[in-house]
Amino acid sequence: MKDDLQPIWVDAPEGVVAAAETAREAGWLALDTEADSLHSYFHKTCLVQLTASDANFIIDPLALAPADLDPLWQVVEDPGIPTLMHGSDYDIRVLDRDYDTRIRGLVDTQIMAQILGEPKTGLAALLEKELGLALDKKHQRADWGKRPLTASQIVYAAADTAYLEDLARRLRQRLEDLGRWGWAVEEFRRLEQVRHRPAEPNPLAFERVKGVRALRGRARDRAFSLFQWRERQAQELDIPPFKVLGNKPLVEMAENPPKDKGRLAKVNGLGPRFVRRWGDRVLRTVGRPDPAPPWKKMPRQSEPGAGVVKRQKRLAAVRDRVASELAIEPGLVCAKNCLFEIASHQPKCASRADLESAGLTGWRLEVLGSGFIEALGEG
Repeated sequence: MKDDLQPIWVDAPEGVVAAAETAREAGWLALDTEADSLHSYFHKTCLVQLTASDANFIIDPLALAPADLDPLWQVVEDPGIPTLMHGSDYDIRVLDRDYDTRIRGLVDTQIMAQILGEPKTGLAALLEKELGLALDKKHQRADWGKRPLTASQIVYAAADTAYLEDLARRLRQRLEDLGRWGWAVEEFRRLEQVRHRPAEPNPLAFERVKGVRALRGRARDRAFSLFQWRERQAQELDIPPFKVLGNKPLVEMAENPPKDKGRLAKVNGLGPRFVRRWGDRVLRTVGRPDPAPPWKKMPRQSEPGAGVVKRQKRLAAVRDRVASELAIEPGLVCAKNCLFEIASHQPKCASRADLESAGLTGWRLEVLGSGFIEALGEG
């Protein structure tokens, strides 16, 4: 990997303006973000990396007001200026959540690689194969919310966008040679519509902890109360819940509640420091737990009819054959839920228009349409 990226640190509004102007003049930009999802409870955008022309900007949103980044988002939202990203789904949701930003003109190199049938579509693997570059991965799990960042971290962050333009150019040429560039563009436009959706409050979230669903009675109450206590502490300290209390000791204490600090310290995964900090509160929690919400039995989904199952199998066989011919993952060619929708569509799909109404569109309809109609006509 190059060691001359010379990233430009931006922590003032005028720096954002300069980065945005550079991107507008270049007519393209490469974009990435870094968040602190592994290190905080309330996730936030901690870095915005931008490359345009030969300049690599590292923007520090923690030092800026949200409105200070508006000049950049105006460029990102211009459909005439391509925004190059890699594995953009998460970043699109983060930017929507934190800045109400809608990316237009998206070009995603991971999507391009998937449509090419690349077996490894991570950025590091693609850069090594296409450009002969080896990315340093030592900061993959770094806490990007800490300041100051080291020089090594800043260079690492810059590398996520510094080579995307070269990579995208190579991948696009390969797609055009195969006649698949239009397929990629379809996927880019679909991905631009992704939005952040806040998680719905769920009083039964504690049952996601492995082992809790097997608990009954007071043990279940204790698991619920420990889970709620852990959430409150994590929110108060803005740290991930597992850094307060791991899942295994939570379940162990729910099943066998410690009676005193000595026994609490012997719980696997805990120790003297935990006991000093939270011992009294945890002992009160397991000693007098709140009643857990009643367990809800999920409604049983009706089984599809024999005819639907047969049609779905025939469709899957066609999908798998086409995917093999294209050297693309079958799930990318047509997802299982789409196969089911087509198989269960009423009236039975007998034309390309019917397939479109069942959700098969664009390049997928192009490569699968005739085979699906034939398979569905077999009875």
